[in-house]
Amino acid sequence: MATVIQFKRSSTQNDVPSVSDLALGELAVNTYHGRFYTEKNDGSASIVEVGSNPASLTINDAITFPTSDGSANQVLQTNGSGTLSFATLGGSGISIFKYTITSNTTSITGNDDDSNSLSYTIGSEQVFLNGVKLVDGGTDYTATNSTTITLAQNAISGDVVEVVAVTAADLVQGFFTASTFTATTANQVLSSNAVANKAIKYVINATHASAGTHAAEVLLINDGSSAYFVQYGDVFSNSSLFSLSADVNSGNMRLLVTPANTNTTIDTFQIRHS
Repeated sequence: MATVIQFKRSSTQNDVPSVSDLALGELAVNTYHGRFYTEKNDGSASIVEVGSNPASLTINDAITFPTSDGSANQVLQTNGSGTLSFATLGGSGISIFKYTITSNTTSITGNDDDSNSLSYTIGSEQVFLNGVKLVDGGTDYTATNSTTITLAQNAISGDVVEVVAVTAADLVQGFFTASTFTATTANQVLSSNAVANKAIKYVINATHASAGTHAAEVLLINDGSSAYFVQYGDVFSNSSLFSLSADVNSGNMRLLVTPANTNTTIDTFQIRHS
């Protein structure tokens, strides 16, 4: 008769062994999830998970994946320090709706040929008939509302109408952060990026409920061990709301802030150069 070999095991959901449960190199299995664990020691003992259904996933002790899915059409992004997360992909700021006309009509509305529902901001649209740009204001068409274009003359079967909608005013895509600092403690982390980002340009905007608004631009660079910055273009409504410093810490180039008031909200727009 064949010998049955069994590992240490638990059928309890989310139960994970501790280093005191396993000898170095010994295996244990959680039969609820079908996950295996072993003890490793690289100077200090710890439990690691092995197998194809992990509760968490870290590659090469350097890249950590999120443990839950993002929203539809989101992508994975890195913080430059090995942690991945889901984020919404920036768009071009332009949407194009294409309608192939099947019967005479002056009304362009609803779903287009790709099942995208027409939506635009009045005054930020362009309309083309068979590739020819039409004039708005009632000459060739009227932007009746944000979901309908009304043509001055019928489009006939076989015509192609395209509506180009400018959906965003941002001309430059970058990295955005927003933080609220509840204390005036010196040198709090405003931004932290891997030293692989050799230069970063910031547009900084700080607001406070009673102290007003303060905006500035900053250029920050590093040589791998130290960080250097210049602050310029400062403008504020009442008085300065923050002071800045910079350093390199644990492989990250950091921009640090000392708020002048409690409960100051500071957002940054960053353009990064590697």
